[in-house]
Amino acid sequence: KATGLAEDDYVPMRDLFTNPSVSFAYERGWRQGFAAAGFPGPDKEAEMVMDYFAPVAEGKEASTVVDMSCATGLFTRRLAKSNKYGRVFGCDYSDSMLQEARRRINADSELRERKSGQTRLDLVRLDVGNIPMRSDSVDALHAGAAMHCWPDLDSALSEIYRVLKPGGRYFATTFLAQYFRGLQASENGQSGPDIQAFQYFGSTDELKDMLVKAGFEEDKVSIEVLGTACVVIKAEK
Repeated sequence: KATGLAEDDYVPMRDLFTNPSVSFAYERGWRQGFAAAGFPGPDKEAEMVMDYFAPVAEGKEASTVVDMSCATGLFTRRLAKSNKYGRVFGCDYSDSMLQEARRRINADSELRERKSGQTRLDLVRLDVGNIPMRSDSVDALHAGAAMHCWPDLDSALSEIYRVLKPGGRYFATTFLAQYFRGLQASENGQSGPDIQAFQYFGSTDELKDMLVKAGFEEDKVSIEVLGTACVVIKAEK
């Protein structure tokens, strides 16, 4: 949390992302701003995700892939349209994000008119800290620009580890704290709701420690930084 804020000024993460105006803006400028931190962009990021998931989920009729904190379905749509998986779940805590995701899916004829043999697509409202899925049931799970938005990271990562099958893979992107400090500096030290709401990660070692605490083995966790502050996490159960 930023310092110097009155208690009433703090905007919790969940309140920020359940705001319909944020859901509307997400693919209309908000997400594009991530390029400043080093995010390659949705198409390239989706390619990276699918390349990492290929050995455990691609081409398997019964494979299950989860897009956690899917927001407006930016990656959910790409994963489903690839038709590489048996089933894709787009999951988010925010009703307004899921409504926008559904609207975008319905506007895409390729997704709206699913045919036999194509990837099945479902949207689910859930809390990442209490995932309503069986243990060892998910082949691969993606969380794009999401971890910094989760209120209880220990619970969330433990739940992700639990639902992944043995050998299942987790791919995530997030920001290092310096990105948010840069935003604050650009606003002359002020901290608007888009800055206040997030978790701050000081280093990749801090993130790796969280993953190991959740159950992932250290030698099965890979973390790299793209650009100035885009963190890419790859972990295998």
